[in-house]
This record gives sequence, structure tokens and C-alpha cells, in this order.
Amino acid sequence: MNQYLLDTQFATSELIKIIIFEENEMRNLKSKYKEKKSQHDLLYRDFIRKELDPDENFTEGQMMQSFYMQSKYYLEILQPIIEEIKILERSINIKDGSIRALSGALLQIAKQGISVVYRGLSGCPDGRIIKNESLKNIIWQARNQSIHYEESKFSPAVVSCFNNLQFASLSNINMAKDIFNLIGWNDYCDYEDDMVSLLG
Repeated sequence: MNQYLLDTQFATSELIKIIIFEENEMRNLKSKYKEKKSQHDLLYRDFIRKELDPDENFTEGQMMQSFYMQSKYYLEILQPIIEEIKILERSINIKDGSIRALSGALLQIAKQGISVVYRGLSGCPDGRIIKNESLKNIIWQARNQSIHYEESKFSPAVVSCFNNLQFASLSNINMAKDIFNLIGWNDYCDYEDDMVSLLG
């Protein structure tokens, strides 16, 4: 096995474990979000059904009592759920950004291995072919996209690679996690097998 892989084994294996752990955490957050959203929707429908029709014959006192009860219901029942939903949405977005950054770090280490061993793409073996793209090119171009995604300016090589991989858009989002999933690095052994095929 190439010395570069031995020297980066701890970092890459830990990164992969963290990415998988964080993904599971995000799945749990999404599940909680879905539950809270369903709870809110059910209670909101009940809230709407309880509204009095002002065209019907109700006394002013009945109307005021109804509005008071509706307001109390909204503030005490619905509003706290809405706040929980907002917190979960923020947590999901933050967790997603963290996972994408961690995946980008893994791509950086993989790309750096190609640079250290071959000084560029040309001498590196192709590795597996995924959707008509070589593994070496996917790693190289995905790392570049991950580093520069906020600028939304990509080289023709990056654009061509992502088009071949059938990703709709490159702008404003770090695609490193999508690439991580596409390549299928579900554990360190998967990563190591691929990197041995590239670096020896």
C-alpha cells in the first residue's frame, strides 16, 4: 500500500466515521421535523375548523370569547410547535453544511494523494468508471467544486464532469456529500480499495 495512504489512514477513517455518524443524526432530525410538521398540520386544521363565522348570529360576547380562545390556542399550542419546527429546520441546514464540509475534506485528502504521487491527473490510473467518468477525475473535479462552490465559477473540466454524472446544478452548494454517496464510500475499506487502485 502506498505510504500516503498509510500516513493519512487515521484522518480518513475518522472522517468517514464522522460523516456516517452525522448523516444518521441528520436522518433523526429530519424524522423529528416530519413528525412536528404533521402534528402542526393536524392541529392547524383543527384550529381553522373552530373559527366562528362572523356572518352567523352570534352575540358580540360570543365572538370576543371565540377570538380569545382561538388566540390562546394559537399562542399556547401552535406557536411552540412552529418554533420547534424552525429550530429543527436550522439544525438540519447546519448539519447538512457540516456533512458537506467534512466530505469536502475527505475529497481534499484523496485529491492530494493523487497530487503527491503523480503531480497531477495524467499519470494516475483511472480507477473505477462511474457514469462514464473515471474515479480519479471525479475526485479531482469534485474537490475543485467543493473548494470553489461559493464563487459559482467552475472550470470546463468541473462542469463537464458534473454534467456526465448527471447533477443538475453546481451553483451555491457544496456537492462533496453527493459525490461521497455516488462513489459509495460507506466505510474506510471502500475508500481504501479505491485509493489503492489509484495510488498503489
